[in-house]
Amino acid sequence: MTPNSITIKGLIVWVICALFFMYEFLLRTVLGTFQSPIMLDLDLTPVKFALLSSTAYQLIYGFMQLPVGIITDRLGLKKTLVSAVLVCGVANVGFAFTHQFQVAIFFRVLMGLGSAFGFVCLLVAVYDWMPRKNIALFIGLSQFIGTMGPMLAAGPLNALAEENIVGWRGFFLSFSLVAAVLAVLILGFVENKRETTGKFMILTRDTSIKDNLFNLLRQRQIWFIALFSASIYFSMEYLSENEGTSFLMAKGFSSNFSAYMITVAWLAYAIFCPLLGYISDRLEKRKPVMIFAAICILVGLTGIIYFPLNHIETVICFLLVGLGASGQSVGFAIISEYCKESYLAVGLAFNNAMIMLCAAINAPLVGYILSSVTATGAHHTIADYQEAFVVMIVLTVAAMFIGTFAIKETFCKSMKENTLLNPAD
Repeated sequence: MTPNSITIKGLIVWVICALFFMYEFLLRTVLGTFQSPIMLDLDLTPVKFALLSSTAYQLIYGFMQLPVGIITDRLGLKKTLVSAVLVCGVANVGFAFTHQFQVAIFFRVLMGLGSAFGFVCLLVAVYDWMPRKNIALFIGLSQFIGTMGPMLAAGPLNALAEENIVGWRGFFLSFSLVAAVLAVLILGFVENKRETTGKFMILTRDTSIKDNLFNLLRQRQIWFIALFSASIYFSMEYLSENEGTSFLMAKGFSSNFSAYMITVAWLAYAIFCPLLGYISDRLEKRKPVMIFAAICILVGLTGIIYFPLNHIETVICFLLVGLGASGQSVGFAIISEYCKESYLAVGLAFNNAMIMLCAAINAPLVGYILSSVTATGAHHTIADYQEAFVVMIVLTVAAMFIGTFAIKETFCKSMKENTLLNPAD
């Protein structure tokens, strides 16, 4: 049975899993902080850098979401976490010493492989160790902790890099030591608690993974929700990992201010993920919140990309981008309401996988357009960026239309049965 009260042991397990989630989130976005020196050292074009920073990581991360549940079910939380952390540690060491693009791609894929376990393991810890009445709270708090990773990468870490206090090779080497510390904590404090795992994991006791996938993928609403989540989140991820800081610098802002705008967006994202979920629950509606989020990010992106904003206006627009991107968290809630309990985790994993795959496909597309419109040997101009960033605008408009016309309102009720995420229904 799920515990009726919060225990010290449960809190420790959750905190360690949340720290790993923050660790992998930082790994996901940190290459954007070191974009210039990495491109210089490895002789990369914008397309190659996008392949390295986004595609190599996110493809394996996305494809692994469904298998991760099976592996965690087989090995248990403790063994799975230790293995994932050690894979990340080895990948960081290798990446720190690489001098070739092909080798860098290999270790970046390895980072994505280890990181793919962070979100699922965190959900397992929450579902296994926290009272059912506090599940939403701890998932929201977990997302807040996780976003501390990209916030650190965008602001403070960028400032250290600008002062030549931290280099990209030294950072990844140091981060491998952090992985070793996490592994020790996991071995010492994390325990398996399997009473409720069968209700959560992708591979259930009485239903095959094949049947679960078939039941999930034949529902059009599942696809619409996943496409909404992926489309609304991409811009946030891309600006953080790739050209966000460089674009703002091209508009005349300082390097530190540009980097801290990414931090501002992640802070808004961290705050509004649980807040939008709470508002949605209180309204007992999902669609108005999702549409509102899409409108916010469209307004924010339009201002950032196409208007000569001052510092305060730029801050406001990045707050809107973070607010809008947090709408994908409502996607996890509504997708659960279209899933039966037997394939609830498959639906959550599918939504997460689509978010990663969208970024993996569209990041190099933006990089390709940027390279195509920029004169050979020249620096990217604001006009070049504006032309390439149309991809982000198109995806955001698509999210708004999907949320408005394709997704059907659930009124916070299960469309199939009383799922785990709606125990009061």
